[in-house]
Amino acid sequence: MILVAGGTGTLGTRVVRALSDVPVRVLTRSSDRASHLSAEIVVGDVREPATLPPALHGVTTVISAVQGFAGTDPGGAIAVDLRGNSNLLRAAVTAGAQRFILISAVGAAPDSVLDLRRVKHQAEQAALRSGLETLVIRPTVYLETWLGILSSMIETKRAVTLFGRGANPINFVSADDVAALVDHATRAPELAVATLEIGGPDNVTLQELACTLLARHGLPEKINHVPLPVLRAVATLTRPFKPSVAALARFGITMDVTDMTLAEDTARARVPGLPLTSVADVVAQRYPR
Repeated sequence: MILVAGGTGTLGTRVVRALSDVPVRVLTRSSDRASHLSAEIVVGDVREPATLPPALHGVTTVISAVQGFAGTDPGGAIAVDLRGNSNLLRAAVTAGAQRFILISAVGAAPDSVLDLRRVKHQAEQAALRSGLETLVIRPTVYLETWLGILSSMIETKRAVTLFGRGANPINFVSADDVAALVDHATRAPELAVATLEIGGPDNVTLQELACTLLARHGLPEKINHVPLPVLRAVATLTRPFKPSVAALARFGITMDVTDMTLAEDTARARVPGLPLTSVADVVAQRYPR
């Protein structure tokens, strides 16, 4: 039995779909959100340790795709990505699970300028100390997530607002490609203990992506920008009383001024047959002319 925690998110839904030929259980806070999935559903919350044992019963492999960065929990990534994963790891060890596949992020490091990446690194360390066979997967930025964000703006405002210049090249990866790697890893003993980074074939700026989507919607290139000095002020002033807003501002700054490309796709080096989906392919599929 394979447990997918975070199985109703952008990646988790695709992971469950990719694992269609094996017994899969989904841990979710809301059974309604998981009603479309072909899997056993268990209601629980990684933030609440007492809810986890029923989900872990008989499980050999745990896949954690939980994330709290953009959620509603005031503790954000610390509450979900770190403490939640720590709770899940302890429950997995107690239940006798063997493998843990942790979805982290490219750039996870103790000295990262981005809060999320520092928390992801701490979660990685907790998994590696757990005694479970641990595979850490570090994707670049999910293309589908940003297509959804930008498309929502276009559909409601017929324009796009970008944090910063929007001119920084970003490596986008399709969540379907990451799900294919997770699926392969569950059947590959040689990947039981590893850290793999995975990206897509394209480095694209948010400005370019926004222009592409506006054109697909038949709209002129109307793109507004929140200047970096404003973002820095928001990040500083809102941190004491609205940490989630401050975190989003810092994330926007990071995406605009730091290297967001991928130095080496170590996942594809280890698994040469993985799909390599381009930005153009995903856009064409989601927004046919």
